[in-house]
Amino acid sequence: MSTRKARPSPAALSTPGRALPAWIASKAARLNRLASSRLARGLVTVAILAIAALLIRGELKSARLADIGHAIAHVRPWAIALAAAFTAAAYLCGAMVEWHALKFIGRPLPLGRTILAASGASALSIAMGFGLASGTAARLRFYAFADLSAADVAKLTALVSGALYLSGLVTLGLAGLAAPAAVAGMLHWPEWGAVALSAALLAPVPVWFLVLRRWRSDQLGPRGRAVALAAGLGNWIFQGAAMFALAAHKVTDFPAFFAAFGLGSLIGSLLGVPADLGVLEATVLGSHALGAAHQGAAALVLFRVIFQLVPLILATSAIGGRQLLKLARKARV
Repeated sequence: MSTRKARPSPAALSTPGRALPAWIASKAARLNRLASSRLARGLVTVAILAIAALLIRGELKSARLADIGHAIAHVRPWAIALAAAFTAAAYLCGAMVEWHALKFIGRPLPLGRTILAASGASALSIAMGFGLASGTAARLRFYAFADLSAADVAKLTALVSGALYLSGLVTLGLAGLAAPAAVAGMLHWPEWGAVALSAALLAPVPVWFLVLRRWRSDQLGPRGRAVALAAGLGNWIFQGAAMFALAAHKVTDFPAFFAAFGLGSLIGSLLGVPADLGVLEATVLGSHALGAAHQGAAALVLFRVIFQLVPLILATSAIGGRQLLKLARKARV
């Protein structure tokens, strides 16, 4: 029988010696409490899905289910294999961010076990939505072998979530600078405004290097922070590449596509929508970054299966297998 662990308080999140700054710990705890409210989660999810459904309906007016099915059937096997490889690379990069975050809070773990635990926790929390709450719950399960306290897991989740959000903004900014016309068209702004916004999104880079080094618990050093930032960028780039590989487009079209993909993913993640459902579809289809509506819908369906459904099945299977092993061990005693 599993025991329910208490939600860490702001004080627990800011334990002396190896603490996150008090204001970050307080905000994280507040967001955790809000995200834990079933009513808040339900209302936000329903509202976002309703808005997204209206937008998607408008984009898919000209597409028939038969057209979408035909497009899915004609995706080449090598494109599916490439999307699967990019998916694995994205989860690996996310795990590298988590491995460095564990070192940062003073709880380093072996890289191999961290990759397995972080990938499983990510797959589960993506499907659940509301990153801080679901991420903490998922990590409490997957890091059971490491005997991390609830406070350690809460700090780890807050740090990883913050790092990935910041790297997402930076990646979106780089895509905007590479394809300013696409961003300007998507936002209905002049091109110079899109360039200015994209440049502003690069602000987290100096923050990452200058602010983190002042924390007492920082055990990474400049090189470790650079590797963690590169891994965060890789996580976002490979996510986008996993979907982009499923559509027949030139590589030079990737920055313009990523501007839409990154925007939808960031908005969905920040709002806590499970698997960015609806939000990602609305931005990608609305931008026409993957071509005709039926082509974009086909790529989205396959992406959901490859990037989210398969890892989720593997993660839940791992949890179920662990529980069966525990029951088997108890039966032998």
